[in-house]
Amino acid sequence: MLSWEFPPRIIGGISTHVYHLSKSLVRKGNTVHVLTFDFPNTQLEEVVEGVRISRVESASVSQTDFLLWIYAMNSLMIERGKRLLRDQAFDLVHAHDWMVGRAALELNKSSGIPLVATVHATEIGRRAGLYDDYQRKIHEIEQLLIQYSEQVICCSQYMLRHLKVNFGAPPDKISVISNGVDMSQFDSEKNDGRELRQKLSLGTRPAEKVVLYVGRLVEEKGLHTLIEAFEILNQENVGATLIIAGEGPIKEELMTEVRQRGLEEVIRITGFVDEATLIALYRSSNIFVLPSDYEPFGISVLEAMAARIPVVVSDVGGLSEIVEHGVTGLKVQPRDPVSLAASIRRLLEEESLARELTQKAYLMAGERYSWDHAAESTLRVYERASSEMLKFGAVPDEHFLTETSLTNLLFTLGATNSKNARSAGEIADVVKAPSLPLKLILGNLSSNGYLANLLDPESHEVRYHLSDKGIIKACASFS
Repeated sequence: MLSWEFPPRIIGGISTHVYHLSKSLVRKGNTVHVLTFDFPNTQLEEVVEGVRISRVESASVSQTDFLLWIYAMNSLMIERGKRLLRDQAFDLVHAHDWMVGRAALELNKSSGIPLVATVHATEIGRRAGLYDDYQRKIHEIEQLLIQYSEQVICCSQYMLRHLKVNFGAPPDKISVISNGVDMSQFDSEKNDGRELRQKLSLGTRPAEKVVLYVGRLVEEKGLHTLIEAFEILNQENVGATLIIAGEGPIKEELMTEVRQRGLEEVIRITGFVDEATLIALYRSSNIFVLPSDYEPFGISVLEAMAARIPVVVSDVGGLSEIVEHGVTGLKVQPRDPVSLAASIRRLLEEESLARELTQKAYLMAGERYSWDHAAESTLRVYERASSEMLKFGAVPDEHFLTETSLTNLLFTLGATNSKNARSAGEIADVVKAPSLPLKLILGNLSSNGYLANLLDPESHEVRYHLSDKGIIKACASFS
């Protein structure tokens, strides 16, 4: 099983999904080996609750450009995966999202065993379109992964429709398997959170109501709408605190917005929290909010239900399927801070409604969303994949490398003049890539005026550096 995140690396829902699914598969008598990226203070090889974990070490990999970092990490995964395949007999490869797509496709081809891909989300869905080369490259990798997998899994009926429309995936190749929730994780007494709030320096009084968001800090999660809604609640003296738990690229932007709106006393952004702290946050909060603009599923909503917290969610994607309005939670339209504020206020004021929604949601989550059920359904997909092995040639590396990534890398390496020019081999060593596809892209950049090249008189190698036009291109992509 390939995943770019696995506990304690928790970026989004993929980590939770792979962790619980792999444990459930092991409980059913299967051998599961997870190949993933490393994380500080973790072992590269270990066994966690019966699941064998191999982590590839990323310390030597440049993170100048995310796509290049992903490419290099996939190179390391391919190297480690091929060793595993030589030493052990595996029945199939199971990839989780595009970040491990290149490694999954190569291991599938080299081993001759089937490939199953779980598509947790897509770039075109996250951004409501494809607007630049970066997004188009991710979409291309997603397309390859879907095309060359024997079977594809998605988490909701919404995602099934999305994959059919945007990727042309045949319906008989796709299975909808919902995420699950481990109810026992949240089976503890509710508390006022006094100690937890002191630990996180939240500064809230125990008497205050706490509204909680858990997830990645990215545009599609609707966090600007949530902050605006809380400004409305603050103006109405509702007496609640918002805790935003998570990490992501817009964290600083959100913190700036909180300061500009003068909401520092009522909105706290914690950053990354470990599992124990996260569970404690759920258990000490009064309302959970997920105001996403795009949400294929929403695993944190199930966690909130398991923790017996009433939920307010956007009526989008998989959230529409999980939450029944007025029965297991409240739904609002996305990007509507007024309605969001009104729904939060309603649950804070109408305690009997909050209790009723909480109880029904708790029972529903336990009945419908178990990891054991997800594991059983996944095993059936594995059986179908084993009988439908596709044959295809190698997927060229050009599919995974971009011109923008290479100009960014050369800029970071200081290859902006002839003195600091780099050969294709030197560049390939940095990103763990074969020289040939790099030479093709470097040639295109040279012919378009973004690179200058010169012949090294001693080694007879062509060396490349950014031209003025290339420097402008690199700076523009960083801005």
